[in-house]
Amino acid sequence: MKIFDGTDSPQREGLTWAKISRFLSLPFSPSRLDTYIQVKRFEEVPIAMLLEEGIEGILLDADGTLGTHHAKEFNLSIRDHVRAMLENGFKIAIYTNAWEDRFHSFQEMGVKVVSNVPAKPDPHGFHIAMTDFLQLEDPSKVCMIGDNYVTDGGAIDAGMRFIHVQPIKGKEPFLHSATRLFAYLCAKMYDRKVKK
Repeated sequence: MKIFDGTDSPQREGLTWAKISRFLSLPFSPSRLDTYIQVKRFEEVPIAMLLEEGIEGILLDADGTLGTHHAKEFNLSIRDHVRAMLENGFKIAIYTNAWEDRFHSFQEMGVKVVSNVPAKPDPHGFHIAMTDFLQLEDPSKVCMIGDNYVTDGGAIDAGMRFIHVQPIKGKEPFLHSATRLFAYLCAKMYDRKVKK
C-alpha cells in the first residue's frame, strides 16, 4: 500500500504518516480529542456563540460534513448557513483531503478552497490554511468544523478549536468510515466534549 506524503497531489485521501500517527495515538492521548462543540448537523453550529467567543475564521471539511462523500451538490440549508457565517464576518475556507474542484456554489459566495497543502491532520497544513487562505495568524481564533477526529481533529494539534459534526452517510471506503468511528468512540470514552 502506498503512503502519500500529502503534497504530491491535490487529492490527499490516501494514508499519510500524519494520519497513521494521529490515529494510533488517540486512545492514549485524550487531550488530542478535546472538542469545542458537538452538533448533529452543520446547520446547528451556533454562529452567535462563535462570535461571542472571538472566533474569526472557519475551516470546513466537505465530505461527511457539508454533504455525502465526494458530493458535488449541497443542500440549500448548508449553503444558507455558510452564507450566514460570511454575513457575520467570518473568514471561511473549505479544507478537504478529497477533490477540490466541486465547490463552485461556495466559491461564488467568497469561500476559499484550500489547495496544495499537506493533507489533514498534518499541523503544517492547518497552519498554511489559516495564514494563506483565511489570512489569520492566531489559531485560537480559528475553528475546524468536521466529522472526523483523525483528520479534522488534527486542528486541535494545531492550536485550533474543533467542532465535531455527526457524519452525513454516503458511499465511502470502509477503512475511512471504520477509522472515523474508532476515533469517535475514543472521544466518547474520554468524554472530551467541551460544550453543547
